[in-house]
Amino acid sequence: MWPFIALVAFLTGLLANCNDMLLARAHEVGPQTVTKNGSGDVSLMPASGERTRGEELYQASCIVCHGPRASGGIGPRLAGNPILFNDQAFWRIVYEGQHVMPPLKGAVTRQQMVDIRTWLKTLQ
Repeated sequence: MWPFIALVAFLTGLLANCNDMLLARAHEVGPQTVTKNGSGDVSLMPASGERTRGEELYQASCIVCHGPRASGGIGPRLAGNPILFNDQAFWRIVYEGQHVMPPLKGAVTRQQMVDIRTWLKTLQ
């Protein structure tokens, strides 16, 4: 029982820092063209993402749970994951969170998530 409790405590602390890490890295990557997240309305999504910036943002934060090259770990494998091609489901999970993934609404910009998603779509 204690190993399980220790694991849960570790993961909770790790996930609590994910938003802060992503925001800190976003400031290093450079200015974004879109303001903080609003609703999950996909009609307000930026038209395109920047793959290189998406990879940098992923490496700064998402890698902790989704693994190198999005191969999976604490979180599911994202490389080749069909969720990347389902706008409604993707944005719901990003904004509301799912299982141990925290909600990212208000923590990252739409452009940052579009950039990350653009890079993820290049992986198999």
